[in-house]
Amino acid sequence: MGLSSSRPCECSRGVSRILNRSGESSSSCTLRIVQITDVYVLDNFPSLRTLIKEKTLELERRCGGQTISMLTGDFLAPYLLSSIDMGIGMMKMCNGTPIDYLTWGNHEDDIPHKEVMKREREYTGVWINTNMQSHESFKDSTCQVAQEVIQIASRDGTNKRKVGLMGVLSNSPSLYRPGAFGGAKIEDPWETMATYKKKLEQKKACDVVVPLCHLYEPQDERTCREFDFPVILSGHDHHVVDRMVEGTRLLKPGQDGIKAVILDLSWPNAGASSPVIEYEIVNVCDWPPDEGLKKVAEDAYKVLDPLRRTELARVPSSYRPLTSVQSRGQRVSMGTFLLSRIRDALNMDMPLGEKYVDCALLKGGNIRGGREYSDDDHINLEVLQTEIEEAKQILVIPVPGSVLRVGLRETFGAPNPGWMQYDDEVELDEEGYVVRIAGEPLDPKRKYKVASIVDFWRKRDAPSIGQYFEDHPEELPELDGGRPVHSLLLNFFAMQLWARIWKELGLNICSGDENLSAEAFKALDADGDGTVSKADLKLRLAKVSGFENVFEGMDVLVDNMLGEIAKFGAKDKDKGLSRGTE
Repeated sequence: MGLSSSRPCECSRGVSRILNRSGESSSSCTLRIVQITDVYVLDNFPSLRTLIKEKTLELERRCGGQTISMLTGDFLAPYLLSSIDMGIGMMKMCNGTPIDYLTWGNHEDDIPHKEVMKREREYTGVWINTNMQSHESFKDSTCQVAQEVIQIASRDGTNKRKVGLMGVLSNSPSLYRPGAFGGAKIEDPWETMATYKKKLEQKKACDVVVPLCHLYEPQDERTCREFDFPVILSGHDHHVVDRMVEGTRLLKPGQDGIKAVILDLSWPNAGASSPVIEYEIVNVCDWPPDEGLKKVAEDAYKVLDPLRRTELARVPSSYRPLTSVQSRGQRVSMGTFLLSRIRDALNMDMPLGEKYVDCALLKGGNIRGGREYSDDDHINLEVLQTEIEEAKQILVIPVPGSVLRVGLRETFGAPNPGWMQYDDEVELDEEGYVVRIAGEPLDPKRKYKVASIVDFWRKRDAPSIGQYFEDHPEELPELDGGRPVHSLLLNFFAMQLWARIWKELGLNICSGDENLSAEAFKALDADGDGTVSKADLKLRLAKVSGFENVFEGMDVLVDNMLGEIAKFGAKDKDKGLSRGTE
């Protein structure tokens, strides 16, 4: 099951790896770690539960050893379900599997800070947070620790060991928007590891320290070079890694719990100075799913069902006729509409007058519906799934104006997957050169922030764009800093619905007043109890022009709307908005 090796080897730091080892003496002690990372689906947790139970029992029978499980960052976001349930389903899976240890990943900042605080309080395991202890949740947390020491012992009690764990995430600025994690400071991972390695080894008398990292592979290579850890368990990259670097074994299981690392740290007797390292990388689906946890996952996904046919956004007449036909050879109105909304969604949380991105561009092969829409067709989840793949991650890419001026034109001509679609504030002249971006004349010397995906700099489509990034690879964005396009748009559509409600009520949402006025509360509070509840909002939404007969997905839509408005200081979305937010 999965990747392994049966050939013993000696690492430069005195740690041997021996797989397929049979029977052990009563003086041997072992800690087994089952690791997954970067999980954006619930599907594999039921099989993981079975795997953990089997491997736990196996080790207990063999030597009385202890088994723990862990997920090393990126689980609360970014994926469509979490944009609706704010990670509730994922936390149920973590607790139900159970996942004994969590660490922070950069994408835990992709849902509102208040929701992150709630999910942290729901977790029943141990959350190791070594380099972001200024996070608001840490001070009074019942689950977070700066470090963890696990004590294990042999059956006969003669061999006792301590294993230290610490968890660090990347502090790379390009991964985060301003004010990430509620304003918490992420300390330098390597300085933090140096400090806590010393604490764990000298003050806690740990026999070995295992860092749990959410760092890219080149960053992990630095850790291997600068420290003498026998093994590193990491994430952040979405591919499988099994390498020896400067005498350290670097392991990553890849994303979504499709594979898991099973790592054994064993001391054969009390006289052993270093652990024997034994590991496998296995296919989780090789184990049958736990039926109870499978039902929990299925129930969590049901929240998405109503949205498949519920209208999420109206398409203005300026984009009619609405079409995605021949998107690989001409500008199509569906591409223009979606790219304009992607641009607006990324700018939504910025202060008035400021922009996070200047434009949105996407190659025509990514607008894949090939459909002519009728005049009464609007945007629902089925349309989104038809037109643009959910897995696409929107990145922010810095591009000089001089490169953009010619870059789009180079993709035109014969129909091809790279034919560049663009938003409604990008203007081209008759020859196909870009002349305006964000409604303003193009500045060839300015560096523009472009929203797009990873194929944007593919050289065979746009030679000038591709050549620029070959010459300036340092300008490429962090690939894990993207936001899933469906959840990004869904959040934006929720805020658009608020705007339509304010308009129906005759309220000026651009007045600069951050709090909801008494007038707004009075209009929204249908039952007069001082709280705008889900029921109140559903009544108001049903009266918004164009939504009179759309009720199937109303609960989900309302939850998302309340979640979005909560970012601006409103109350708990489950309780509604109270007069206390004025």
